[in-house]
Amino acid sequence: MKKIGIGIDYSNICKDYNTSYLDRDNTDPATSKCMKAVLAWSKEFLSELAENFEYKIYNFNSSALAAIDDIASKRFLFYSLEKEIILQNYLMTKEKLKYDSLAVWELENDDSVLIKNDADGSGIYFYFTENSSVHQWIINALKDFSLDEVDFHTK
Repeated sequence: MKKIGIGIDYSNICKDYNTSYLDRDNTDPATSKCMKAVLAWSKEFLSELAENFEYKIYNFNSSALAAIDDIASKRFLFYSLEKEIILQNYLMTKEKLKYDSLAVWELENDDSVLIKNDADGSGIYFYFTENSSVHQWIINALKDFSLDEVDFHTK
């Protein structure tokens, strides 16, 4: 019951932007178009994942429900030179269980998905139990993407 992760670089979704990363304050037409594509893809992917597994979304540190739009948002997904990025964790699960820390969540053998944003705003990370049904679903759904398998770290 090892937790593993998959990192998705935004270059899987669009390639035609004029900066090294997608700056949410950049108004360049190509960059804006790419950010819109990433937002649309994120919303669709998360909606399908939630529907397929009957998931609800929670902020990891709260029992309050979150919305797909909280994740599929510029503030969560993209870095800003002016405002930087706030690292956040969301949990997709059937019902919220209170975890005292990411280390406690890591020990659970369930089909929940932890979603983390990237400090540089260059991608999004999904963590889950290795070889679980959600792991297989995500791998299949993203079969055309170049995926980076990443270890789970509690920091």
